Amino acid sequence: METRPDKPAAARSTRRVKASDPSLAAARQLAAPPPAPSAQPVFTAGWHQLEDAAYHADPCPLPSLSSSIANLVINKSLMHAWRAHPRSPLFEASVFGAAVDRGSAAHSVLFGGLVIEAVEAEDYRTAAAREARDAARSSGRIPLLAKEVAGLAAMTEPARRRFVELHGGGFLCEQSAIWRHREGGWRRARIDTISTDRCLIVDYKTTEGAVDAHACERRIADMGLQIQAAAYVDAVEALHPEQIGRVRFVFQWQEQKAPYSLSPPIEMSEAFMSLGRAQWRAACHLWDKAVQHGAFPGYSRQPHVACPPPWELSRWEERCLTETGLLEASQ
Repeated sequence: METRPDKPAAARSTRRVKASDPSLAAARQLAAPPPAPSAQPVFTAGWHQLEDAAYHADPCPLPSLSSSIANLVINKSLMHAWRAHPRSPLFEASVFGAAVDRGSAAHSVLFGGLVIEAVEAEDYRTAAAREARDAARSSGRIPLLAKEVAGLAAMTEPARRRFVELHGGGFLCEQSAIWRHREGGWRRARIDTISTDRCLIVDYKTTEGAVDAHACERRIADMGLQIQAAAYVDAVEALHPEQIGRVRFVFQWQEQKAPYSLSPPIEMSEAFMSLGRAQWRAACHLWDKAVQHGAFPGYSRQPHVACPPPWELSRWEERCLTETGLLEASQ
C-alpha cells in the first residue's frame, strides 16, 4: 500500500466503521437504542440514559458500588476495590487486549456504544498497526483488525436472533440503573439487555474459550459472576418493588472466533444465586462503611494458619506406601 510522508502511520492505517454500515445494521434490529444521553451528574434513583464514559466515571453524588467493584471487595480487598474505582485518586484506567476489543465491538454492534475503528493490518506485529490501535483507544474508539470487522456481522447476527428469542421480541439495551441502599449507599449497574416488563435480564459475554454449559458454569465460579447477577437483580427489584422475586437473570456466552458458537442460555441455580446475594450484601455493607469513614483496608492483619489441602496429604500418603524406605524415614 502506498504511503504519504505528510501523514502519520496510525492515521493511514485505520478507517471507522459507521453504525449505518449495511453489513452491521441488521444486528441492531429489535434492540431498542437509548435516547440522547445526559452528561449531568445523577442525584436521583432510577433508569438513566448515560454515555458509556459517563457511566463508568461514576455520576453518583458519592462513590457508588458496581458489581465489578463488589467482586474486588469480596475476592481481594477494599484497598484493591478503591484503587480500581474511577473516583479514586489512585485510579488508573486498565489497558485490555485484543480479546476484550473483540467483545466490546460485538457489544457495540448489538446494543450501541463506541465507534469501531478498523485497523488495516494483518496483525499487530508492526509498529504502524500498534500505533493505529493505541490511537483508536486513546480517542475512545474500539480498535479491531479489518479482517475481524468483516466477521462481526457473522458473529452478531446469530446473537441478535438469540436475544430476540429469549426476550420474545423487542427488548431494552444498555440501561443504566442508579439506586440507593436503605442505609444510604449508592449503587449502579449497566445492563446489556432487559425485557420491557423488567422481568428478564440477559447478559452477553464473549470468550476465546469454550462455551459449552460446563465451561460456562466453571467460568461463573472462577470470575465471581454470581455477584453480578445478584447486583443486577437487586437493581431491578429496588427500582420496581412489584417485581421482587420475579426477576430472572441469564448469561449468554458466544465464541469470539468462527464458528461463533452460542452457549446454551445459562440460568443459575438458587444455590448459586443465594451465594451471589450473600456476597453482594457483604460487599455493600463493607463498601458503605469504607466510604463513610474514608478507609479502605487491605487484606486482614490477623495471623492465618495455613493448612495442607487434602490432595497434598493424599499424595504424601501414596508416596509413603509406594517408595521404599520413605515411610520408615518419616517416622
